[in-house]
Amino acid sequence: MKQSALRKHLISFLVDLTARLKRSEHTVEAYARDNAQFFFYITEATGQNPEPADWTLPVLRGYLHELAMNGLSPASIERKRASLSEFSRYLVRQGVIEKNPVALIRGPKVKKPLPTVLDEQEASEAIEMPQGSDFAAVRDRTLLEVLYGAGLRISELIDLKSEAFDQSRGTVRVMGKGRKERVVPLSKAAISALIEYSEARRSFLGGFSEPKPAELWLSDRGKPLTRYRAYKIVNKYLGLVGAAPASPHVMRHSYATHLLDHGADLRAVQELLGHAALSTTEKYTHVSTKRLKEAYDRAHPHSE
Repeated sequence: MKQSALRKHLISFLVDLTARLKRSEHTVEAYARDNAQFFFYITEATGQNPEPADWTLPVLRGYLHELAMNGLSPASIERKRASLSEFSRYLVRQGVIEKNPVALIRGPKVKKPLPTVLDEQEASEAIEMPQGSDFAAVRDRTLLEVLYGAGLRISELIDLKSEAFDQSRGTVRVMGKGRKERVVPLSKAAISALIEYSEARRSFLGGFSEPKPAELWLSDRGKPLTRYRAYKIVNKYLGLVGAAPASPHVMRHSYATHLLDHGADLRAVQELLGHAALSTTEKYTHVSTKRLKEAYDRAHPHSE
């Protein structure tokens, strides 16, 4: 079957996301996957490759309705709608279609739960879980310590180069969403962990004759650590302390909430996290307030 015009435009769209808009690899993959699923829906229904003529309000609405009928969660449907809308805007800019029909589709109501947060003791226990002085144990402890000590996204953590760490200032230079750089202070524990890891990394690489990678984080074979492998490492230890979900983002949530618990300014936390909008950071104030209320209910004699 001949490649359709829409598929060619999707490839150009993904290149534009990567090269011009500097979207993360994870984001680009999500856009590719979500739009490809719609293309498959068209092909299944018509037996033909999707064309610009298929990019209409009734067809798109029918696709999203079918996803709902198949039991897909409102949050997942909304993500797919947003992906289709982003590609649709690209098609308008390219003159392929006149208007964005997805803009006329109201997304499902998505209930946003409060972020999962570890208490301070649980965060410490998770970080201390990797036992031993071998390279893998030191690396795993440091991964957890830096996630919690700097509040990084897992993609930001993996993208760090050795030179991003400034030991004298106790900071790390991070490339965030939209290729926006920020400098984040590190906790004393994270600085100590990075120093220990740097020494372990140097010694570990001494056993390999091939060129030394520039990436900070290495696998057990001396190769650059992948995002997936880093996720699995963090997931393992958070699962052991009972975090659900046991996602690396739980460490970021915990970092922000614990800062607010101890009186940090909300705008300062926004800067540290690299949030573009203050409203994104405000969700942590709700978590902090909820935790205070729970502590009150447990401790105050007249709470019941």
